[in-house]
Amino acid sequence: MKLNVGLIGKGNWGKIIEKKLNALSNLKFVCGKKKSYLKLIKSSNIHWVFIVTPNKTHYKLVKMCLDNKVNVFCEKPLCLTTIQAKKLIKIAKKNKVKLFISDLYNFYTNKFKKNELITEVYRSKFVNGLDNEFFFRLMYHDISILYKHLNKLISFTCQISQNNFEKKFQLVIDSSNKKRFTFFYDLKSKKKKHLINDLQIKSKKDILKEMINNVLKKRVNYFQNNQKAIFIIKFINEIKKKVKYAN
Repeated sequence: MKLNVGLIGKGNWGKIIEKKLNALSNLKFVCGKKKSYLKLIKSSNIHWVFIVTPNKTHYKLVKMCLDNKVNVFCEKPLCLTTIQAKKLIKIAKKNKVKLFISDLYNFYTNKFKKNELITEVYRSKFVNGLDNEFFFRLMYHDISILYKHLNKLISFTCQISQNNFEKKFQLVIDSSNKKRFTFFYDLKSKKKKHLINDLQIKSKKDILKEMINNVLKKRVNYFQNNQKAIFIIKFINEIKKKVKYAN
């Protein structure tokens, strides 16, 4: 039996999510920022709400749904601070509802090349406009991929080299246990690439559809997903505090 779901967010990514939901669920409503979300949720017998809106709006929207005891799928990041993230997870637990933060790359099956001394990440993707934000846009995914390595770091330093005109950024993280992680982002390239230690991250499967289907059928570990989301938010904010800009 297909579950009743609602979608908040009508942007480009929201339209992609909408297609998947039409195939996997009874999509009862799709709305943008001017709709009365709560009225729609209460009148549609909704089991899940999918939130695909700008990052700064996530906390308020997720909280509203959880407070009304509705399961929530939220596009990453859950919110922008660990304090807010922990509060939302606490509300979900209290109200006995599920909360899942999009973690697309957790469903890829690539075997990454092992290198104990250095791990390199390369991303190229064309980003319109003046937006140079790569932390929550791209690096969030890479931290998710390297989660088992990065969550073991006791302390680290980091340095960033950047060319804002070319939209090229290199971030180097050196840990206290002498491991180095290098992240390179090219946000002006029209050749889309995603490499981990020179291994292309790709899949022939519809990973997005698989993730959503598993979430709706409760085939995921929500607790682990929530803890991972908290770590990534905390790690990114720590990087922003520690980062030193190279000349």
